[in-house]
Amino acid sequence: MTPQLHPDTLPFLRELMMNNNRDWFNAHKPQWLEIKAAFDDFTQGLIDEMSKYDDTLVGLTAKNSVYRIYRDTRFSPDKTPYKTHVSCFLSSWGPKNSGVPGYYFQIGAEEAYGLTGTCNLGGGIFMPTSEALNAIRQEIFYCPDEFVAIMNEPSYKKYFGNTFFTTKVLQRVPKGYPSDWEHADLLKYKDYCTSYTLPDRLLGSPNLASEVLKVWKASVPLNKFLQRAMEDIR
Repeated sequence: MTPQLHPDTLPFLRELMMNNNRDWFNAHKPQWLEIKAAFDDFTQGLIDEMSKYDDTLVGLTAKNSVYRIYRDTRFSPDKTPYKTHVSCFLSSWGPKNSGVPGYYFQIGAEEAYGLTGTCNLGGGIFMPTSEALNAIRQEIFYCPDEFVAIMNEPSYKKYFGNTFFTTKVLQRVPKGYPSDWEHADLLKYKDYCTSYTLPDRLLGSPNLASEVLKVWKASVPLNKFLQRAMEDIR
């Protein structure tokens, strides 16, 4: 049987958004633990299936992929203690918060990290190091036809269009590359992420996992390209 989300996942997160304090959370912790256990099982099911398409995920566990609900408030003016979303990131290349290629899934009660809607997912790389970003740009410059072909795949275009989710697009072509190069705009991104929003109606559907997998599988060729670009700096 395919693991499913706990039916109280989104209602709990919406209540948490209105009561983001330790007293409320501790009073509802048994409910949270049930929601988290279901989300962990759901994530492990996704890992097991995605490993068939991206062998870098073989052996990965939900424990190493699911983010904690507790916020790090040390350097933030916002001192609310809990996130109002649950999320996971599948990548065998490093910790969950590393700037490495992977597959992201998020259910939230409000906008988080620039993502709108309650159910967001995608692939690629977010906030790579300067060294990684340079390696990716170099690989795109050396293999433009391959990179463009990835973006022109029908499944890629269906979910992601012809652009990337990114924190910034440079105004100018990065130093060291010709400004008149045909594909120069592809080098201007600071992140190379795919992003797609699923309709809310799928959250309680037994088809949710299969829909997530369809979107993630459309990101596999991009992730493999990024993995290859970063081989020498892992």
